[in-house]
Amino acid sequence: MKIKAVLIFLLLAPLLHVYSQYMELGRVLQELQADLQWNPEMETGVLKLNGTAEHRLIFKIGSPWVLVNYKDIVETSGVIRRNGAVLFPKSTIGAIQAYFAARVAESDQPRIATILIDAGHGGKDSGAIGVHEDKEKSLKILEKDVVLTVALNLHRMLLKSYPAKEIILTRSDDTYLKLEERTSLANNVSLRKNEAIIFVSIHANAAFNKKAKGYEVWVLPQEYRRELIDPSGMEEKEIAPILNVLLEEEYSVESTKLAQEVLDGFDEQVGDLSPNRGIREESWFVVRNAKMPSILIELGYVTHFGEAFLLSQESYLQKLSLGIYTGIRNFVQTFENTKGFTE
Repeated sequence: MKIKAVLIFLLLAPLLHVYSQYMELGRVLQELQADLQWNPEMETGVLKLNGTAEHRLIFKIGSPWVLVNYKDIVETSGVIRRNGAVLFPKSTIGAIQAYFAARVAESDQPRIATILIDAGHGGKDSGAIGVHEDKEKSLKILEKDVVLTVALNLHRMLLKSYPAKEIILTRSDDTYLKLEERTSLANNVSLRKNEAIIFVSIHANAAFNKKAKGYEVWVLPQEYRRELIDPSGMEEKEIAPILNVLLEEEYSVESTKLAQEVLDGFDEQVGDLSPNRGIREESWFVVRNAKMPSILIELGYVTHFGEAFLLSQESYLQKLSLGIYTGIRNFVQTFENTKGFTE
């Protein structure tokens, strides 16, 4: 998107200087390397810029607007017909140029481009198991099933809210994945400059103490250090450790902010149904090996009688899904509005 927008911006720029007032349609097509779809009855044209469907400009003779990609309305001086010729006023070319210049500026802002959702366990690995029985009911609950339901719910919510972002699931069914396969999937996501990815691993807890209950979010200990930057491709390799420390600190701050937002989301959705056990630190494999802001969420204890029955209810899992979604949404909004927490 950014490359296309830059190219269109550069192609439009000379037109403002070469032509004083108007430019004929044929010349516009030539300069922009555009294809034209023309409806003579409606006097409406569609310009496919650079001969692709990446960007389309829709105009109508006499209308004071140009529609970009069928969604963005750009106010212009319109397109006119004079002595049989279709003419683009200089001011219309300028308005279109300003639109694409703004898109280029937006693409330079830090943004969360990818959100990876990791449903823990799966397949032959059931994760924690809770078995409960009383006089009225019995229950066997598997961690892998609980977390998959929440992950799928979360995936649908994020796709709906962020159609322009990549929302990835490590698994969408009862599939077994090794831990290194999960982090490898995240680490191999291709990102452009100023784009970021976050890693959210979803689990359910268990304990020998049957009274243990509540949700919590785990992050990597602040003092833990990884090799986030490969010095092999650097000319000045001696600065690699410094850059590595700075990046580690940045990821640590962002992971903690994301963890807190998720806990706040749980508080809002779950209320008094389950206690908030807070942010905890541990060098779990996935948060240790995902080279990005990453958190591991524990939804609750399958070994606690009351909480296990909550975790078996679709309505409660929907609350947990919405809590995580709210936390991610708030984190993304703050990240992008503060240029990556720099303002």
